[in-house]
Amino acid sequence: LPYHIALDVDAIEKDAFPTITDPIEFRASAIWNGNGAPWDSMKRPDRVSLMNRIYKLISRERSGVALFGIVLQKEDYPKTLPIQWTCEEMAGHFDRYLNGLEIADKNQEKVRGLMIFDQSRHEKTVQALMTQYRTTGASFGKVKHLAEIPLFTDSKITRMLQLADFVAYAIYRRYQSSDAQFLDMILPRFSESGGILHGLVHLNLNHDGCYCPACYSRRRSQAVSLPS
Repeated sequence: LPYHIALDVDAIEKDAFPTITDPIEFRASAIWNGNGAPWDSMKRPDRVSLMNRIYKLISRERSGVALFGIVLQKEDYPKTLPIQWTCEEMAGHFDRYLNGLEIADKNQEKVRGLMIFDQSRHEKTVQALMTQYRTTGASFGKVKHLAEIPLFTDSKITRMLQLADFVAYAIYRRYQSSDAQFLDMILPRFSESGGILHGLVHLNLNHDGCYCPACYSRRRSQAVSLPS
């Protein structure tokens, strides 16, 4: 699956820059803002069109992709360490997703997953947190379906991390700038069960008044489950 998706991104690059032979790192914010080469040489409509092609690639039903994203309303939790809470939420939802795949497997084979991060200053913190979740556990219990500690690599050399950056940027645009054009395209690919978007989580203090897809799906599910 990653191999074929990477080939599709390579094809988009070749179509947009037929004379460039070296791989170009696709960073959503750089493309949107026209920062750095080769994006600063592209007209804005062409950059937006390229971004739409990437998001359509992610949104394809046959891609087999299940997306996850955690949004933390930082002003609601000023004393919380964002990296700690969001990592715990991501690990928990990913682990439950893998457990669901294991239950659905008729052969009852153990399902394991990998969490791969872009290189950042949070590397040691994330490794320590994930090790804790696998050994002593998190607030929800132990993470049982990770094959290894988190791996870190340079997004310049992997298309999958570049696509993950596009997912993160779509979420950022929706919650920071009220621009849902990209998130709406990929929303069906977020992990979902029983009408609840388990793959998209909005951590905030106003769930009852928030009509983002994550909060609304949970509120609607609760309303349906109430006895008449």
